Formats: sequence, C-alpha cells, structure tokens
Amino acid sequence: MVGASPDVETRPLVTGTAAEVPPQETPEGQPMLSKPTLRRFAVNVASLFSVQVANFLLPILTVPYVVRIIGPDKLGLLNFSLAYIAYFTLLINYGFEMAAVRAIASNRYNKAVVDKIFSEVIAGKVVLWVLSSVIFGFVTYLNPQFREHAWLHICTYITTIAMVLSPFWVYQAMEDLSRVAVFNLVVKVLVTASVFLFIREANDYIYQNLSLSVSQVAINVVALGIAVKRFKITFAWPSVARLINRFKEDSTLFFSSVMITIYASSTVFFLGLLSTSYQVGIFSAGTRLEGIARSFVALALNQAFFPIVANAFGKGRENGLRLVQTAFLPLVGLMVLITIGLWIIAPYFVNLFYGAAFADAIPVLRIVAFLPIIIGASNLLGMHTMLNLRMDKAFFGITAIGSVVGLVLNVWLIKSYGYTGAAYAWVLAELYIMLAMFGYLYYKGVRIIQRETIQEAIAFGKARLGRKKFKV
Repeated sequence: MVGASPDVETRPLVTGTAAEVPPQETPEGQPMLSKPTLRRFAVNVASLFSVQVANFLLPILTVPYVVRIIGPDKLGLLNFSLAYIAYFTLLINYGFEMAAVRAIASNRYNKAVVDKIFSEVIAGKVVLWVLSSVIFGFVTYLNPQFREHAWLHICTYITTIAMVLSPFWVYQAMEDLSRVAVFNLVVKVLVTASVFLFIREANDYIYQNLSLSVSQVAINVVALGIAVKRFKITFAWPSVARLINRFKEDSTLFFSSVMITIYASSTVFFLGLLSTSYQVGIFSAGTRLEGIARSFVALALNQAFFPIVANAFGKGRENGLRLVQTAFLPLVGLMVLITIGLWIIAPYFVNLFYGAAFADAIPVLRIVAFLPIIIGASNLLGMHTMLNLRMDKAFFGITAIGSVVGLVLNVWLIKSYGYTGAAYAWVLAELYIMLAMFGYLYYKGVRIIQRETIQEAIAFGKARLGRKKFKV
C-alpha cells in the first residue's frame, strides 16, 4: 500500500474468563523463556516477518511507479481518506479483538467458550458496522470537504467490511500465525498487481484504496471460512442481553482505544484539515518506512508475543511479570537498532522511493524514527503489563491525558511547522504515554527492569550462543 497512514499499535483488551487449565507456577529456576515457548514465538515471528518482507519488497515495485504518476497532492488525498475511515474502523472493532484473544488464549480447548466469544465478536461488529455506515453517509454528504472526494472515501470505506469479517484474531489466539502471514502476503500481491493494471495517470489514484479494500474483503472471506472449519467454530447470533453485556465489558477499554487514536492516528487527519494535501503527502512519505519497521515490532509484540504473555499471566501474576521483565531489555535493544537504521538510511530511502519531489520527507522520517523504541516500550508497559494486571482505569487515564496532549500539540505545531510539526507532535505524545506508564508501574511497586531478570536474559542468550553462563 502506498503511503499508509499511521496506525494504532497499542490496542486495549479486557478481562476474559478463567483459564480452563488450573493456574500453575513455573518451576523454580526454570527460565520463563523456555525452549517450547521460544520455539513457538520464533515460528510466529518468522511467519510475521515474511509479511513485513513483503511489505518492504513489494512497494519497491509499486511506490516509485505510483508516486511519480500521482504526485504528493494525490498521495495526500489517499492517506487523508485512510485516516478518515480509520475512525469508523475503530468504532467497528470496539476493542473486541484483543479482548477475544485474551479470553480464547486461556480457553482455546473449550469449544463452548470459543463459540460464544466468536459469535459475540462477529455480531457486535455487524451491529457497529450498520451504525458506522449511517454516520459515514451523513458526515460525508454534509461536509463539503468530504463530499468533494466522496467516491474516494466510499472506496476506502469498503475496507470496513473486511474489519467485520476479519478472523485474524482467532488465528492469533490459537497461535497459528503462519496462516495469517500467507493471507497477508496474498493481499499484498493482489494490491501490487492492481496498481500496475489500473493506475496509469494521476486521476487513477482512487484505484489505490479501492484495490486495497476489495483485496482485503476477498481474503478475509476466505480466511474466515478456513478459520471456522479448522477450529470447528459454530456461529449463533447472541441474545440482546449477551450483546449488551459484551459492549459494557469492553466499554472502558474502547474509550482507551479512542484516546489512543486521537494522539496516534489523527495526525494525518488534522494535517489534512489544517494544511494542504501536499503536506499530507510529504508526511505520509516520511512515515512510510518507519511504519513498516514499527509494524514488524508491533506484529512481533502484539500478535506473536501477546498470547504467550496472556498465558503466563493466566498461570499467575509472578509468571507474567517475570516473562515481561526478562524480555523487556532485549526487545527494547532491538528497537534501538531499528531506530538507528531508520535515521541513517532516511535520505537514501526517500530519494530512491519517492524522488526529488519528496525531499522534504527526509526530516519527517528522521523525527519519527524514534517511534519504534517509544511505542514498543509503551506496548510492553501498557498492553502487556498494566492491562494484564487489571490496571484498566489507570491505563485509560494515561491514554486520555495523552490524547489531550497529542491534540493540543497537533493543533499548535501543525499550524506553526506543518508536516514537521505533525511529526514532533506524534513523537512527543507517544513519549508522554511511555513515561507515564513506566512511572505508574513504578509507583505501584512493579519493577519492569530488575537485576535478576537482566541476568536471566543474558544467561539465556549466552546459552543459545553456546557460551558459558556468566554473572552480571
């Protein structure tokens, strides 16, 4: 996809039902990152890594071709439309997916529980899609700025159907992410082929989002059918009482995700409202490579690592904390390397992919290059730790304040500095979130960074490299 808009990497979750298997502690002295756990994590990360390779390699074929045809202005319109529709996607998802992943991850062998959760999630999404479609129609028709590009927004809105049908949270809960990788790869190939078939002149830019939407809907239909058959899931429309209860259970963390979207995904939207399509295009080009790199981190943490953490917390508070503590520094170290790499290759990437017309995107990429570290750390602190410790209200409070900070910074910095101001606003808002989460956990006596877990992580790494275990 050309110049995808920033997306929300941190998604809230809710408490699930109790695990079918009684909680059991990890034997004393046994590393939380055991061989079976690490092997399962590695397989899932390898599968997801293949998706990110496709995310990087396929645009090499399409991005230089497309942006030289449509230019910064049309690229800005595409990404503004994606940012606009992201609000409806947020409403339709309602935080259902991460909630369901947690609940199913600890009850994956209980068919009754899986069927119940699956039915409630799909039904809830259908209800919210109908509501979203009515709102979308009114807003797009009544607002002249949206009405001017109504067909583009309709083409982009089709992707919300894919959100309703998406079964990838089921594969995630079942830790069967290799199939997710295949489905995502097929989508990328279809979009890549459609770009060369349909985009021949500047006015063909609308086909970019249309092809993405249609491809995602088609693949999700197939993926949903396979998931239902593979996991023997039975769908039954839930009662009104059950649906209402599902909405109530997820409401607090839904509003948390709304807060996150305000400071994380609204940058492109506000940039489009407060400036020009050209500035949106420059910002989108500058965040393209960072988005690919950060999405790999997010996929590894939020999809491959999250079910493992959920299972660990299901077996006991200390088990879950020990796993997060052991993994924290190695994962942050990886993110630091990604940030350094992004900063170094920024001018080469922009010139190669976008050409001289997008030279202004270089400083944008160097500013947002710090996001993989910040967002990755906040995911570990917030999603994996705070929410698993049932600190839902604190999580909501931090993200609510963060959304206000992000909103104020966006309005102030975009008006003064345009696309670079938008980049700084995004980074500063995310930095506040990370520091606030770390501070709150420290205040509650939760020490994510500890000498013992650093020692364990180093010893485990040395063992894998065939070296002798040593002390810190």
